[in-house]
Amino acid sequence: MVGDLGAGAVRQAAHLAVHHEPARSVAVDASPAQSGLATGLFSRLAPRLRIVRSDAVRHLEAARNTYDVLYSVFGAVDFTDPRTLLPAAAAALRPGGRLAFATLAHYLNSVPAQPEVVAADIPAKTPEGEETTMRRWVLQEQVWVKALDAAGFTGITVDTFPAASDGPGSAATLLVTAERPC
Repeated sequence: MVGDLGAGAVRQAAHLAVHHEPARSVAVDASPAQSGLATGLFSRLAPRLRIVRSDAVRHLEAARNTYDVLYSVFGAVDFTDPRTLLPAAAAALRPGGRLAFATLAHYLNSVPAQPEVVAADIPAKTPEGEETTMRRWVLQEQVWVKALDAAGFTGITVDTFPAASDGPGSAATLLVTAERPC
């Protein structure tokens, strides 16, 4: 079973369900707006695709030893405290299971990533268009490695991909993978 953490509109999980046919693809997102959009777009893919409206940590804590692969594409890993999310992910993976995630290598305004596990409040808008802030964890590579190690992961790799452009609002990407030991 494959899980998408912070799945948003569920496009990646739907792609996996259609083109790669895992036994089941589960898309987890806490946002009522995203869940509604995803259900409207992809509910026809059930039962191969299951759309779950839940906080990622709560979902993972209820799914011990369930997943073969968990991934996040600028999703829950970016917006959930790694000190709670990563241990929950490790417990939800089966032995030998893999976690993979894409995250920012630095902030979109070019400010360097954090040298410790600290979130920043970033500007955002509600579905109604109101100004608000969100907590986002943008951490240096070695901080991610240390946090994954502390959560019990092994075989940790980090690859850095340059930004697609040099313009404002562009950032390099870290692609991080780790394994739950057998």
